[in-house]
Amino acid sequence: MSSPSIAPDPQPSPRSSRLARAALAVYALLLIYSGLAPWSRWRDLGLSPFAYLTAPIPTHVTHFDLAINVLAYVPFGALLAFALHPFARGWTVVLLALLGGTLLAGTIEAMQSFLPTRISSNLDLLTNSAGALLGALIAAPLSSAVIDRGRLVAWRRQWFSDRASLLLLVVALWPAAQIYPAPMLFGNGDIRQELGALFAALPVVASSLFPVNDWAEDFDVAEFVLAEAFVVAAAVLAAGLGFASAMQRQAPRIKLLLALLAATLLAKTFANALQFGPERSLAWLTPGAFGGLAIGALCLFAASAGPRVWRARIAILAVAALLLAVNVVPDNPYYIDAISDWRQGELLNFNALARWLSLLWPFALAGTLVMLWLPTGPRAVSATL
Repeated sequence: MSSPSIAPDPQPSPRSSRLARAALAVYALLLIYSGLAPWSRWRDLGLSPFAYLTAPIPTHVTHFDLAINVLAYVPFGALLAFALHPFARGWTVVLLALLGGTLLAGTIEAMQSFLPTRISSNLDLLTNSAGALLGALIAAPLSSAVIDRGRLVAWRRQWFSDRASLLLLVVALWPAAQIYPAPMLFGNGDIRQELGALFAALPVVASSLFPVNDWAEDFDVAEFVLAEAFVVAAAVLAAGLGFASAMQRQAPRIKLLLALLAATLLAKTFANALQFGPERSLAWLTPGAFGGLAIGALCLFAASAGPRVWRARIAILAVAALLLAVNVVPDNPYYIDAISDWRQGELLNFNALARWLSLLWPFALAGTLVMLWLPTGPRAVSATL
């Protein structure tokens, strides 16, 4: 009697990626915003917006400018290749990514002709298109392995909830939210400047609810240290528990949380080095930041062991505490004095985009957590990698 044959494991059917499409949309919006900043003083000089295509190639650009123009569009090309999987593959998706990058960059350059502070450039278009092409060339051979099979897919399915893709995307933006300089480490969500007009219209209410000037005179060094420690600890709890609320029981929780913290601090260090010089790369490591990291990490590791819904609820409370502290604590005069002689470096042109990302990130995290995990939210929402 012959032994029964064992059928080979079926090949996984191709899958599309909602996360890749969402990330592509977000990144495209970021490119549009940064390309058209500061979004003010629009004017028409009577020239064709596409006149830059036939203009002489600029000769005053630096190697850094060229590298930034290429690197800025590499993620766009890669995300476009992932987003089009499995509908387009191989050289087809590479050509589509090149076309998409060229159209996006060309449109932005054309619209820059209406901004007095921006200069349309055919060299920018060429380097941006090259970046999109490079990103697609890197991502196209990996699309099936990343989305359909392989260790990354296995980890995604084993470690994280199926409907947490949007939450993972928001958490992944936390390191980028630290690029904009802030008086306190992880001090995202400061909306006082945006609400200044409202407070100016209601001076009595504003002065009674937010007597910042009076508080600033009373704050000393020790109180600013305590305030920063509170902000850092609240931010660590908010981001960490938000991340942990997406994890399954079998996920390596502590290792993933440590990786998130390390990536965020590395991004802050790198941004400081570019903005203020290598000697200031660790300027964020103040006594308040050190204490807040220690307290926040200990609380995070303990609280992240609780039920998933409670992780999300505590994360929302931590976001509220972060926003309250960041918007109530007065500007630190010691910090302002310390950076008064610093020279803004290579990231100056990205400050407008970085500032809005820093401002909006806590609100995006809180909104995503409410939508996904609170009982009133659409718990039937399902998202796959």
